[in-house]
Amino acid sequence: MQEFKYFAPSDINQALKILDSVKGDKRILAGGTDLVIAIRERKINPEVVIDLKNTQNLNYIKQENGYIKIGSMSTFTDVIESELIKRKARVLHESCYSMGSPQIRNWATIGGNIINASPATDSVPALMVLDATVKLESVSGIREFKVQDILKGINKTNLNENEILTEISFKIPSENTVTGFRKLGRRAALSIARISIACLIEVEENTMRCRDARIALGAVAKNPIRATSAEEVLIGKDISQKLIDDCVEVISEIAVKNIGNRPSLPFKRQSIKGISRELLNRLYMELWSN
Repeated sequence: MQEFKYFAPSDINQALKILDSVKGDKRILAGGTDLVIAIRERKINPEVVIDLKNTQNLNYIKQENGYIKIGSMSTFTDVIESELIKRKARVLHESCYSMGSPQIRNWATIGGNIINASPATDSVPALMVLDATVKLESVSGIREFKVQDILKGINKTNLNENEILTEISFKIPSENTVTGFRKLGRRAALSIARISIACLIEVEENTMRCRDARIALGAVAKNPIRATSAEEVLIGKDISQKLIDDCVEVISEIAVKNIGNRPSLPFKRQSIKGISRELLNRLYMELWSN
């Protein structure tokens, strides 16, 4: 492992000043589950590493003015154990629970998972259906984007080199909303997703008529994507088994179009149908029982 300059700031302002002032290839160390491995394997050779582990005020999960706000250094375990997330954003709880081993979840941060910009990231599809916003801070000020809008390809984002992702926030879903996440991996529990789906369905009060639907797919494109044409199948209609079947077919078509002519296509064509039908049927039954 080559030598590099190492900084461990105690607060976000100090971290931003260091990030703005130092020169060379700069990397932010959050949980380190991806960065440390990449450095050890010499896939990257940073000249500067800024460790946020001891940075104050970046690890929190709170409710504020109808929104849930999550500090970027919150670990996957923090998210999983949050009663607020369990009650109000089940899709995020389930996506984080499906990620890696307990040891990895204890270290991996939600901010780092977003910035890594992996096609198979677990948290991003869930955050996409929650319509989450990310806050990017620098010495020059703050920029905010929808989570999907900072992703620009495999391991690529539109963050400026002097910015740090500090917070993720989303509006708390209404009481008439159900959410969920499902993924298929190579191995249970420790697997990287071969394909995943996150879904949010909101119905009008005391009916099964869909007011809003959001569906996101992971591991079918360079970054997770919204399945907008599948959402349109549901919106404005009474949720039924026939409607779910129609939606599953459209989800499969979207996946096939984005995967392209790859060896994994036949497997993923059937897999996305299976996990989509399983998730949508579960949410359908939850709506009936509410």
